[in-house]
Amino acid sequence: MALNSYAFIFLFLPIVLAGYYALTRLFQDQRPALVWLVASSLLFYGLRGPGYLLVLIGSVGGNFLAAKAMGRFPEGSRNRRRLLALGIIANLVLLFTYKYTGFFADNLNALFGTHLTSPISAYPVGLSFYTFIQIGFLIDVYVGQVEKLTFLRYSLFGMFFPYITSGPIVRHSEISAQLDTPVRERTGATQLAVGLTMFAMGLFKKAVLADMLAPYVNTMFSTVAGHHAVSANNAWIAVLAYTFELYFDFSGYTDMALGLGYALGLRLPMNFNSPLRATSLIDFWRRWHMTMVRFFTSYVYTPLAATMMRRSFRRGHSEPVRLLTVVCLPVFVTFVLVGWWHGAAWGFIISGAIHGIALSVNLTWRELQAKYTLRRIPTPVGWALMFLTVMFSLIFLRADGVRSAFTVAGTMLGIAHQGSTGISAFYGTQRLFNAFTIAPVLFWLLLAAAVALLVPRNSQQILADYDVALPSLPSLEKEPRFRMAWRPTPSWALAAAVVGGCALTFVGGASPFLYYKF
Repeated sequence: MALNSYAFIFLFLPIVLAGYYALTRLFQDQRPALVWLVASSLLFYGLRGPGYLLVLIGSVGGNFLAAKAMGRFPEGSRNRRRLLALGIIANLVLLFTYKYTGFFADNLNALFGTHLTSPISAYPVGLSFYTFIQIGFLIDVYVGQVEKLTFLRYSLFGMFFPYITSGPIVRHSEISAQLDTPVRERTGATQLAVGLTMFAMGLFKKAVLADMLAPYVNTMFSTVAGHHAVSANNAWIAVLAYTFELYFDFSGYTDMALGLGYALGLRLPMNFNSPLRATSLIDFWRRWHMTMVRFFTSYVYTPLAATMMRRSFRRGHSEPVRLLTVVCLPVFVTFVLVGWWHGAAWGFIISGAIHGIALSVNLTWRELQAKYTLRRIPTPVGWALMFLTVMFSLIFLRADGVRSAFTVAGTMLGIAHQGSTGISAFYGTQRLFNAFTIAPVLFWLLLAAAVALLVPRNSQQILADYDVALPSLPSLEKEPRFRMAWRPTPSWALAAAVVGGCALTFVGGASPFLYYKF
């Protein structure tokens, strides 16, 4: 069951909300309501398959036992460190087994002519997300930041259905702190209205803006995967369409998750803040998948950069070398891992490497600009560099393989070369979209671009007066001059109803969120 399915919207969600609000009003103790949410989350995930549910329950139960075991030893003790290491290794082994064994088997077969196969054929949706949630939890337990650890609270934190499949990657303290407030103070008519409004806006983004672009994206990439030529115009249109499809698919999911959490009395951390309005790649990553960036910054980049800094000072490196080893290398390694975390294929690694290199250049330029008082890059140029980097990196996420990705990129750039990489030049003689079909894709593309880049306030800013989301990463964005704020008035209720109703008319068929496969 997906958040954008009719079964979820018209059956599952109304039952969950009705039962939850009834329990919060019938009982002073909030435990019955929390049990209801845990049971609802188990059902939501279990409908994807009992095997998936067993993996989730095993992960949550195993990490809870590891946390309890760590609590028996004093902070900083050797046994506590060993338990932390074992817990992290166990989580990574689980992730590796399901997600990466096929990747290594395929590459070993290609290198050595072997016939290895992955023992796992099914991949639990959301495994990458809830594995990182559990790892972050164990680290928080190790440093003594987790208090009031009960199995019921922890189960809700580890399995809460709004974020279990595609994030955000929450921290235990963010959920646990809110549970200290009586549930009746966290729920009510206002929370329900605001939460459902946010959900409706997210559903509109997914069902209307993202899904209407998907057929054109699928057609072009399928054509290239079948070794058929496409025109440069078609390639540019489809890649632009995929950029906005992924943008609104993930933005829509984030809004829907935040809305569901708020309606149920739990604020989730902000995970998406108009990243295509960024004017540099640094700012883009302050706005895109913010909780994932927070995780990798805290647990990969910062420790690696600190280690490299100590080594650099001990060895007396010059300033340019220190910049490369302390800033650029940790950024590159971190984003290669970010790419690999998204998917077990070389295309994902290349996509991460593109961002690692581009961010290193961006950070180096910023350092040089500050030191030598160089002129700032004009804002339009900064935006264009950011957008082109993001767009070309996404080709490697969407294409069926590295060869297809290079073919698409080569087609867009007009590279006339035929070799082992399969890069070819196509000069507009092969058409996918004729005069009849080109008009709709251009309409949806222009509409998506206008919403992403020109609408004065995004959904979270419209509802900012109600603190729908918890802060996660700082953003460089300034408050827009045009204030468009939601209020509990008939006009806003009508607007939300129109948005939600329009979205419902477009919902239909199987249209999973793109991040489900990541």
